[in-house]
Amino acid sequence: MTGVDISPREAEVLELVGAHLSNAEIAARLCISVRTVESHVSSLLRKLEVPDRRALAQRAPEPAGTGPSHPAAVLPAPLTSFIGRVSERAELIEMIKAHRQVTALGPGGVGKTRLALAVGAEAAGEHSDGVWFVDLVPVTDPGMIATAVAGALGLGEQPGRDMTETVVAALADRHALLVLDNCEQVVNGVALFLERLLATCPRVRVLATSRARLMVPFERVYPLPPLSLPVDGESDAVALFMERAAAVGRPLDPALRDQIASICERLDGMALAIELAAARYPTLGLDGITAALSHPLRMLTGGSRADERHRSVRGALDWSHALLEPDDRALLRRASVFVAPFTAAAAAEVAGSEEGVVAEGLARLAEQSLLVVTASQAGTEYRALETIRQYGMERLAEAGELVDARSRHVRWCLAKAAELAVARADWRARFDAVADDLRAALAWAADQPEQRTDAYHLARCLAELTFTRHLIGESQGRYEQAAALADDPAAGASMLR
Repeated sequence: MTGVDISPREAEVLELVGAHLSNAEIAARLCISVRTVESHVSSLLRKLEVPDRRALAQRAPEPAGTGPSHPAAVLPAPLTSFIGRVSERAELIEMIKAHRQVTALGPGGVGKTRLALAVGAEAAGEHSDGVWFVDLVPVTDPGMIATAVAGALGLGEQPGRDMTETVVAALADRHALLVLDNCEQVVNGVALFLERLLATCPRVRVLATSRARLMVPFERVYPLPPLSLPVDGESDAVALFMERAAAVGRPLDPALRDQIASICERLDGMALAIELAAARYPTLGLDGITAALSHPLRMLTGGSRADERHRSVRGALDWSHALLEPDDRALLRRASVFVAPFTAAAAAEVAGSEEGVVAEGLARLAEQSLLVVTASQAGTEYRALETIRQYGMERLAEAGELVDARSRHVRWCLAKAAELAVARADWRARFDAVADDLRAALAWAADQPEQRTDAYHLARCLAELTFTRHLIGESQGRYEQAAALADDPAAGASMLR
């Protein structure tokens, strides 16, 4: 190209044309408009006196190094190191190879976005036309999904085409991975867009992150678990806490790992909660963090961030809560009185509703990643992570329903305690399954004057049950508690005896 006057920007465009990138991809790579790229391409065709884009690509300089040239992943640059998740990354990579649309599913704060970015970067070499990241948080209108994707691809409006057609045309023959982040508030719009995209662009694959499933036939769901807790000395949760705490203070003594592990377990291995707790280490210390976790939503806050949802655990939960229908919000807050896994029948008693209606509501909450579903001998059971449960309790108090829901919970516990009075082969497992709920119900009722009678009966039952369970120290304390709650001095004396 000696003697041809090509500007530095035109040289960059020529190199990318030679790498077989589209105008939209070149625009996104160079942070310029598609119209500007078109202008540069026209100028290059004229200056190099070639008839078309194919001939222009042949005039591009050879890329440095050896091997094929792949477009770099168009992903946000992470500001902090990515910790752990080795098995999750490997599993997601394999799922993307086998399926064209994969949804990484989990509650707010579990680490879906960071994992998707790590997987996208790792998968870039497998997709010759690049990896593209689309943040859907700002999108509230399901009809604007294609516009958001077009913006990430650097595509502008084209006369006579809607934005979906524009995106589909740009990706029709591309071998690319599209990462759609935070789909939960526009699930229906995402589903319609993907159905069109995947049917028309056979070499495009999609990794979505969401708190709710997309509910389409071609979706493959990957439920993202919390960070691993200590097993044989290894724990992603502990490693994350130690790394983030060291970043805001000084490295922690490895001898403190057990204390850190206890904190991470109380936070259910939730990545956001662990990061926020670690940020408080210089001012609270481990003992202060442990004490403050009696009110985790108050303690787990961070500094000013562009993304309001991730400034605090409460902010992340507010986002999920706002997506629920009113009936599901009511069920979430009423079911939060359970501290152990519970069945739909148990939740129906506490919620004061029909079991079938409650079962459907619990399923929807699980689909929104607000409840964890487990299978047991008692049937399908549900559990809320502790931060979500405490959030629900706050909402219960705000709604003025705390006393009613907790009173129903006390009555449910009394009925369960009565059932346990009958010895059966599975007695120990049945007691262990409800013991924490019995204790929580008693702790609340004992401080309520109007619940004194129920509190006495519950304390007496728990005293007898813990004695049978060989928890002798607790049994003695429960008998003493029952004696203090008894209205009849004779009953009190009997408890002490």
